[in-house]
This record gives sequence, C-alpha cells and structure tokens, in this order.
Amino acid sequence: MRELVSPFLIGIGQTAAVLVYLLRGDRDAFRERPVRGLYTAAFYLLLSLTQARLHTYITVSGMGSLPTLPFLALSWLLYALFLLLWSRASWEICCFLAFVLLLADNCIWPLVSSVSRMLWGVNYLYEGSLARRILFILILSLLECALTRGIRRFMPEIRKIRLSVYDVVLAAAIVIPFLYIRTIAGQSVSQDNKLDQILMTGCCLVAVITLAAEIGHSSSEYEKRREEQMQNVLHQQQAMFEQKLQDADVLNRKYHDMKNFLLYLRSREEGGERELDSSIDELMKSIEPYGKAVSSGNAVVDVILGEKLAVCAEEEIVCVPYLDGSLLDFVKPLDLCTLIGNAMDNAIESCRRIPEKERRSIRLHTAERGNTVVLSVRNTFLTSPDLRDGLPASTKDDPGNHGYGLRNMCYLAEHYGGMLSCRIEGEEFVLRVTLQRPE
Repeated sequence: MRELVSPFLIGIGQTAAVLVYLLRGDRDAFRERPVRGLYTAAFYLLLSLTQARLHTYITVSGMGSLPTLPFLALSWLLYALFLLLWSRASWEICCFLAFVLLLADNCIWPLVSSVSRMLWGVNYLYEGSLARRILFILILSLLECALTRGIRRFMPEIRKIRLSVYDVVLAAAIVIPFLYIRTIAGQSVSQDNKLDQILMTGCCLVAVITLAAEIGHSSSEYEKRREEQMQNVLHQQQAMFEQKLQDADVLNRKYHDMKNFLLYLRSREEGGERELDSSIDELMKSIEPYGKAVSSGNAVVDVILGEKLAVCAEEEIVCVPYLDGSLLDFVKPLDLCTLIGNAMDNAIESCRRIPEKERRSIRLHTAERGNTVVLSVRNTFLTSPDLRDGLPASTKDDPGNHGYGLRNMCYLAEHYGGMLSCRIEGEEFVLRVTLQRPE
C-alpha cells in the first residue's frame, strides 16, 4: 500500500499543473460550470490509477521501456478527454494540447528523477522515507505548475488555438527524444547516463516552450488575418448602410410623389376606364410596404427596420418590432446599422427556409437595465442551429468565408463594453446583444 502513495501524490501534481493552465484568467470556471469539478476528480483518479499501475508493473516485471508506451498513450487520451469536457473545443485541438501538456509533465518528471539519482543514488520520487518522497513530489509539482504557467503565457485560449503544418512537424520532431527520455529515465543508475538524460531533458523542455511559442504566434497571425477580414467586411457593410441612409429620404419623397400622382390620375378617370383603375390599385399595393413608416424614436433604426419589414412582407414573415430606439441613441449610426441589419438578415434567412409560412416569425425587443441596454432578436427555424463557440455554425457552402456578420456583431458588442450570446429556447433561436451605455 505504501508503494501507491507516490503515484497518487504525483497525480495531484499533474492535475494541479493542468488546472494552472486552464484557470489562468478564468477564476469563475467552476462557478460557470460546476460539473467541471466532477471532471477534475475523475481525471485525477484515472490518471493516478494509470500511474500506479505503471509503477507496479515496472517494479514487478523489471521491464521499463515496453510497457511505458501504452501507458503514455492512455495518459494522453485522458488528458485529451479532460480538455474536451472542460473546454468543449474541437477534438483535434484538445488532442494536440494534451500532447503539449503531457510533454511538459514527462520532461519535468525524468529531470527530477535523474537529478535525484545522480546526486544521491536514489529516486526519491518513489524510494526513501515518506517525508523525502513528499518533499520531492512537491518540488516536482511546483516545477510542473511553473512550466504549464509559462506555456500558458505563450498560448491563446483553447478555442482560439489555430494549428499550422509547422506546429505539427515540430511536435513530431519532439516525440523521439521525448520517448527516449520517458522510457529510459529511471532504468539506469549510471552517473554519466543520468547527466546525458538531464541535458537531453533540458533540450526537450526548450523544444516544448518553442512549440508553445510557435502555436501562440500562428494563432495570433490567424486571428490578425481574421480581424482584417472582419474589418473589411464591416467597412463594406457600413458603406452599404450609409448609402441606404442617404437614399432613405429620397425613397420616401418618391413614394409620396408617386402616391399623390396615382391619386390624381384616379380623380381624373372617367366612368368607363376600369382597366386604368385596376392598374392604379395594383401599383399602389406594390409600393405600399415602402410607405409604412417605422417610428421607434431613432431615425437610423427606423430606416433599417423599414427596409427589413418590406422584405418580411415579401417573404410572408410575421415581424413584430417592439423597440425603443431612443435607448440606442449612444450607438454610432453605422454601428447600429451593422447590429440590427445583420441580426435581421440572419433571422430572415432562417425563417425563409421554413416551408410552413404560418410558422415564420421574428420578434425584436429592447430593454434597459441600469446602464445596460439589451437588444434581443427571436426567430423561428427549420432545424436547430449548431452552436460552436457560442455562435451558430455557418450553413453556407464555404463557411470559411462566411459568418462575418455575427463576428462583426460580437466585435461591436465588445467595443461597447457588452457581449453577444446565442441560445435555443423551444422552437426559437434567440440572439441577445448587451451594450453598456456611457454615464
């Protein structure tokens, strides 16, 4: 039983090192999702049992290199599964990050083991008195936590990690020395051999940090390119909406002029000209949607909603705007056009796919909570959207070049000190934008 103390204590250090990586800048992680505590406990238990089984097998059989490989593979899968349940990021990213964290752990472990054997001839991680083992395991845990904290400084958030071919090649190049260190360390008590292992472990640590820095750089470059693309799309949308704002007044004047002219023609018709009367009625009906003025208390909102309501009428979509536009006066006109325009475009696109026209419905609502203004848009859908990273996945054929509308809305919401969230409520998709109004 005493032999199992070390593996379970080492498991605490490994779990703590992974949590140091995950919890940096996210102190409310467990409050946000309490189930993460269960994930952490299960991860620690399975990881410790794996380590205990490996140590027992090596001690009994005397074989070190061969059985280590499947145990490493099992540990890697445990790391990846824990990261997946914790972050809900893609499986590929979780597997790669699990490999990086496993590299960090299995570089520090042989380093401490080799130093202990070289200086005292004993591996105090598993041998010697309980007090010394606890001391060396504590040193091991602190070094692992320090390394993962350093790696986290280079790396972005898990869901923002973007891998390049160079990252994969660099990771593959580390595997060979890593496996040599992990399978050979602890098997030989030769002083010279231990010195070589310490040097090789140091090189492997440098490689791990280099890999983390490269991942951080490639992810940063990807985000920069995405930001530039989003800005380009945003500028194009704003230019389009600006033109619409300029044309709105002209369109309203043309509508009233045409309506007055048609009424004039009708007043001049003679009793037998029913065909002309029918044509006038049909033409007035066709331009009627453009004359429905929206009065929300904000001129920009009125223009955008007027245009979108005309589209809803054509698509036979019931749209109920319950907006107090004055609550949005602090938002720049072009930003407001981007927020409401994109939200309505996405809602109309979703409703358009529903074959039963009586189910097509859009509702807009604004609310005030202190200095926070909430804009919510609800719409029905044909199939439930697939939410990824809090946003619905693009349904276009080329999703890599789409989805900028919602991302631009996220960018603007953050610019105004708020956030954008999406969720499914029954048969409705709910998009909610919170904005902080300056005092």
